[in-house]
Amino acid sequence: MKRILTLALSAALVLGASFAVQAQMHGHGFHGKGGDHTAFLTKALNLTADQQTAVTKLHQDLMAKAQPLMQQHRQQMSEVKTLLDGVNPDATEIGQKTIAAHATMQQLKSLHDDFKTKLTALLTPDQKTKLQQMEQAHQGHGSFGEPGAAPEF
Repeated sequence: MKRILTLALSAALVLGASFAVQAQMHGHGFHGKGGDHTAFLTKALNLTADQQTAVTKLHQDLMAKAQPLMQQHRQQMSEVKTLLDGVNPDATEIGQKTIAAHATMQQLKSLHDDFKTKLTALLTPDQKTKLQQMEQAHQGHGSFGEPGAAPEF
């Protein structure tokens, strides 16, 4: 029973992380619900027209790769929830599905990290400093890429 409770709590944590990443990937939080990443960054960092075009492309590429993974993660977490709500939850199966969901989250984090690296490469030194200041100003909300965090750019 203790083992099932531990796995259930782990699954709940993964569910929370799932919702945080989904909100993050859809632009909720740092710059407003459903806000446009490029418009926000253009204003905040004073991006040039060329930078705006490049950032838009980077974001489109990110979303094209992330959408299937987000859907996969939603499905994985739905399966975990179904198992947890069952009459006699199998701790091993719940654990395996939770580990698979975590691996999917790691793939999403990797995509996000790659996006940030490519974004940073487009910026001038002054823009990089401004971006770092924006990140530091939001550290109280959790580190970027973690549950409860502001979206990373």
